[in-house]
Amino acid sequence: MAAVLRPENFPPRAYIALADIPSAIRKLTRRLDELKGLAPDADLLGIAKVVANKVNTTVDEVFGEDTQEARNFHIDRLSFWTDLESKKVEAFNRGRDRAIASIEAAIEGLAEKLADANEDAIGKTLRAYQGLALHAEIARAASELYRDGHYANAVEASVKALNALVRLQSGLELDGTQLMERAFSPGNPILKFNDLSDQSDRDEQLGFMKMFSGAVSGLRNPRAHGFIHDDPERALEFIAFVSLLAKLLDEAKRT
Repeated sequence: MAAVLRPENFPPRAYIALADIPSAIRKLTRRLDELKGLAPDADLLGIAKVVANKVNTTVDEVFGEDTQEARNFHIDRLSFWTDLESKKVEAFNRGRDRAIASIEAAIEGLAEKLADANEDAIGKTLRAYQGLALHAEIARAASELYRDGHYANAVEASVKALNALVRLQSGLELDGTQLMERAFSPGNPILKFNDLSDQSDRDEQLGFMKMFSGAVSGLRNPRAHGFIHDDPERALEFIAFVSLLAKLLDEAKRT
């Protein structure tokens, strides 16, 4: 009677954290480059042994010893060898090509796993973005750029829209930090967030003025010069912050 294969007969699957995949790919790529540069020599079996040991050590390091993946991607030094003298070089080259194909498959699988995870993360963040109740003008300026994956441009566009709203409501022909500091100056504001009746009110006015000014200098200006490349989650948070400022602006009163 044939033996029944139970779960304990199978090695465990490898677990690799997403953050470790780029490093794993780099390690395997180094072994792959070495295999591609491997040429027959007088000591064919000796070369095969060294190469197999080096590749298998890296495979074990990446996937963990005795995992299914480690067994799948291990290479056998004897696959490079034949006892037929006239076929030794041919066998060596064939073993090298099989080893190359095995490591390429390992790299491809890791790269696919990483790409799928990135797509899932982007999809999750996009759904979160779509659930935001953004200020209408900020959404109009940023949303299409964000959905198309132009995250830094979306942040920059949102701040430009905020800047335009402040100019419109204040009537000032200024821009950037000068506009914000003049429009919301605690000493002589054109737009105020409270009655400025005591020190607490003036502190709030000053704090909001710095937020508006910081949005321009910290978010718009670096992106306008191409210095920043945002990921989707960070861009979402920045745009939500700018939207909050726009909503606060709607509640501000002209003096």
